[in-house]
Amino acid sequence: MKIRAADLLFVSNKHGDIDEAIAQSTGQYVHVGIAVNQNQVIHATSKYGVIIQDMTQFMAEQMHVDVYRPLVKDVSGVVERAKKFESQPYNFSFYPDGLGFYCSQLVAVAFKNIISFNEQPMKFGDNEHEISDFWVNYYLKLGVDVPLNQPGTNPSDLAAAEEIEYIGTL
Repeated sequence: MKIRAADLLFVSNKHGDIDEAIAQSTGQYVHVGIAVNQNQVIHATSKYGVIIQDMTQFMAEQMHVDVYRPLVKDVSGVVERAKKFESQPYNFSFYPDGLGFYCSQLVAVAFKNIISFNEQPMKFGDNEHEISDFWVNYYLKLGVDVPLNQPGTNPSDLAAAEEIEYIGTL
C-alpha cells in the first residue's frame, strides 16, 4: 500500500495501562499520526512530544496501524501546519488549553479548515464508573481535575469522520 502525505495512521489498543483506559473510554483506536510522506510520520507522544519519526521506527513501536485517507481534494498545508509544532511537548492533561499537544489534538489542528474533526465532551469512564480508577489516579499525579466533558478529540472519533476513509492496514 502506498502511503500519501496527510494520510492518517490510527493505532489500535496495545493493551498497556493507558491504552486500556483510553480504549474503555473512547473506543478501538488509542493513537493517531499524520503521514509526512511514505517514509515519515508526525505525531504527538508522551515519550517524544511532537516528533517527525521514521515510518520503520513508528511501525516497530506501534505494531497494528490502520491507514485512513482524507476524501477532500486539497490537503496541501496539512503536513506543513503539523510540522510547525515539531518539538512541542506532549499535552499530558488533555485540557484544550494545556501545554503542547496530544495526538488527536495535533491532527485536528493540522486539518483545521480542511476537515472538521468535531470536538466532543471528553470521557474518562469505564463500564462501571464515570471516571475510571486509572484516570482518577492519573490526574491525582498531575495535580489537576479530570477534564470530564471538556471539549476534545480522540482517535476513534477522528476515524469515524465522514471526510476520511479506511484504505488498509500496514
